Amino acid sequence: MKKLGIILIVIGSLLIVLSIIGGIVGSYQYENEVKSYWELADKSSTVIKKAENIDKFVQALENSNLKGKYNAIFLTTPNNSFDLNLEALKTLQQRLHEIKDMDVTSFEYQTAMQQITGQEQGEANEMISVFKGIWWKENHFLLWNWIAWVQVLACIGVVITGIVIWGNQEDWWY
Repeated sequence: MKKLGIILIVIGSLLIVLSIIGGIVGSYQYENEVKSYWELADKSSTVIKKAENIDKFVQALENSNLKGKYNAIFLTTPNNSFDLNLEALKTLQQRLHEIKDMDVTSFEYQTAMQQITGQEQGEANEMISVFKGIWWKENHFLLWNWIAWVQVLACIGVVITGIVIWGNQEDWWY
């Protein structure tokens, strides 16, 4: 029984370490493949640069094979749909292209920029969260949302069970 306890401790600990490594690798992949373009667009001061980076962000999302997916397993809604959130993003993209050629000193340009900035800082966070969730669900399912929490809790449970089994032995040294 003592050996079983040690085996459970090792397996549970190893699975936790692998989950941490998977989380680091997955975060890097998402950042590198998708998220960086959004952040660069958000940081850009000119409409031309914002539009260029939004175009790259949209292209990265379209190339990610997430069409038809949801940030949910069975309780799908329009709000957690990849396709509908991509449509919303494309309206921002379209708006950026519309104002690219406007006079930067005009009232119309200033108003459009305020709208875009408001959209980026408000509703866009939820939209980006949906894209991120779907990406994780499709690329690293065991590290996605509530699945990751269940997995981590199960691993901790295995470690605790191993400790209890190991600790209940009368002879600790063999």
